[in-house]
Amino acid sequence: MGKKLYLIGMDAVPLWILKEFSDQRGMSPFKRLLGKDLIRNMESTLPPMTGPAWPSIYTGLEPGEHGVPDFFVMKWDYTPDLVYYDSEKMPPFWHALSEHGLRSLIITPATDIILSRDRNVDMITGFPLKSRANSSELEGLMKKHDFNGEPDIEKDMKDGKMGDEEAAPIFAGSIRKRSKMAMEMLEKKSYDFVFVCFTETDRFQHFVLNKRDMGKYLLPLYREIAEFLGYVLNRADKENASVMLVSDHGAQPIKKKFLLNGWLIQNGFAYFNKAISDAFEGKGGVRGPNPALYKMREVIIKSRLRGMYDKMPHGMKKAVFKTLGSVKGAYSEDYLKFHLFDMNMNKTKAFAAISNDPVATIWINDKRFENGFVKESEKKELKDRIIRELKLQKAEDGGKLVVNVWDGDKYYKGTSKFIAPDIMIEVREGYTVDITHSSRSTFFMDPEGPKSGDHIRNGIFGFYSKNAKIADTRISVYNVAPTILDFYGIDSGRLRKNSILRKLGK
Repeated sequence: MGKKLYLIGMDAVPLWILKEFSDQRGMSPFKRLLGKDLIRNMESTLPPMTGPAWPSIYTGLEPGEHGVPDFFVMKWDYTPDLVYYDSEKMPPFWHALSEHGLRSLIITPATDIILSRDRNVDMITGFPLKSRANSSELEGLMKKHDFNGEPDIEKDMKDGKMGDEEAAPIFAGSIRKRSKMAMEMLEKKSYDFVFVCFTETDRFQHFVLNKRDMGKYLLPLYREIAEFLGYVLNRADKENASVMLVSDHGAQPIKKKFLLNGWLIQNGFAYFNKAISDAFEGKGGVRGPNPALYKMREVIIKSRLRGMYDKMPHGMKKAVFKTLGSVKGAYSEDYLKFHLFDMNMNKTKAFAAISNDPVATIWINDKRFENGFVKESEKKELKDRIIRELKLQKAEDGGKLVVNVWDGDKYYKGTSKFIAPDIMIEVREGYTVDITHSSRSTFFMDPEGPKSGDHIRNGIFGFYSKNAKIADTRISVYNVAPTILDFYGIDSGRLRKNSILRKLGK
């Protein structure tokens, strides 16, 4: 019998949650691995997001190489476009396994929405689109378990149409369905490699992590994963196989949001359009009750019509973008909700966009953009000034707010696949960054329900095998694919140096 490896993927699962839940009923498989010190922190991408991190796990490549820096990329006319991982252009490691005659079962790999055409791969595609299968056998299995993809319920949760108690069993049930599908396939066929991925943990944690009784909501999801892990560990013991656990990034409860674009505006790096500025400052009598047009705009942006907008051709999207930006008015409350099309790009030197995350992304408005006017000779001084002043910004308690800063040019290594941000900043634990609100009196606000939890840069890496040990060493998302290929004796070329197999007691 050849080598066998089982990989369980869990979105946004941090080590601290596993430790906190490990003594709870139904969590013994995790406790077993934790007790043997077989789970470590694993560093994510920047920003630590599902969009770029899973493709890095699948390929061993950095975001500037595989082309997915987030769920969106910034375009020259300031409109963000959805971006998907293209597994045909940047093949995942299971493609190499197939080329070497190894059979794989791949169930809902996060961000991989393209069906594998490899003859040795049985596959059901993953989040964020509806799932599809590459065989009639798997299609029948999906129908049997009434599974079309992971639950699309976040909008109802945001709109208050569905509570956390109602959502928890729906998310847990989705995990259970995929676990059962995987088990059925494993009882019927022999595979060399098996990968089952769950993103429900991430999507639900955004709503409940800062609640005192978060375990009440999250434990049903973790217990379902633990039950599947227990099944896999038992199989591994019988087959002398190995088991790997990965999460693309971690998660944390959020206490406050830092209003980054608001900060850029208040410090003279960015500017509103005149209509928005007048409303915000109460000029022209437009401040007061929510103007009907502004309310209508927010309803459209938050509605399911947003999905239609995301799929529009870029030219049409640009027209809609400009139309929405011409609507006058502002909230009458302390905080203004605004969008990039509300900013005057003829005066704005730098703006934050796309990433609403504890790691935020800032672009310099230079020649890469439609109205860019910052000269190349001015960029370094401007970047240094923004970074210097951000580092001086205090958190609400007077402590340090910005804990890390990265130069986008160095991180993305001059990629030509997208317009890369120029600056990335990370805020302290318990904080996240908001790019869509501004206030005249503060740079902070309480998180909304869907931002009760947010990401951290450390996910987890676990490895179980006979006599396996994980050395206390740095592990990142870029190590996973080379390690798996090395496990099967497949040369991953320049990525081979990133294999950590020798540090796993194997």
